[in-house]
Amino acid sequence: MKSHYRAVVIGGGVVGASVLYHLTRFGWSDVALIERAELTAGSTWHAAAGFHALNADPNVAALQDYTIKLYREIEAESGQNAGLHMTGGVNMASDPHRWEWLKSAWAVFQSVGIETARLVTPEEIKEICPIVDVSGVLGGLYDSNEGHLDPYGTTHAYAGAARKRGADVI
Repeated sequence: MKSHYRAVVIGGGVVGASVLYHLTRFGWSDVALIERAELTAGSTWHAAAGFHALNADPNVAALQDYTIKLYREIEAESGQNAGLHMTGGVNMASDPHRWEWLKSAWAVFQSVGIETARLVTPEEIKEICPIVDVSGVLGGLYDSNEGHLDPYGTTHAYAGAARKRGADVI
């Protein structure tokens, strides 16, 4: 432990560990994370841990896409398995309003450079997921860059990568 730090992050959940990691990515090695118990002792340990980039706000969609792509990097850098499962996902529309919203979300994806998503017909949805009843479905938005992960492993991957860059976890 150092005698002083440029920044101290309070809380050892996935968000705190991500903030610590990103500070080190920006070149700050004199940073620390303080957790009162152990990493993931708060709400992170029981998070559902699903992820997707679908969002009507282009800034949030771009941030979510960046984070999804980052998971493999932090696994490699830290040596910690984040339990990453890239399953893909389909958001479906059964009314015209929702269908228009999905089309606008796809346009947002295109505007921020997310190329993993595409609009799909009910027939394509049935091919992707045969157990889905597509009667009444107008269409959908499929994104191969969706899935789920292990929140414990992901938090430890962020923290481990930050430690390798000089950060302390206390």
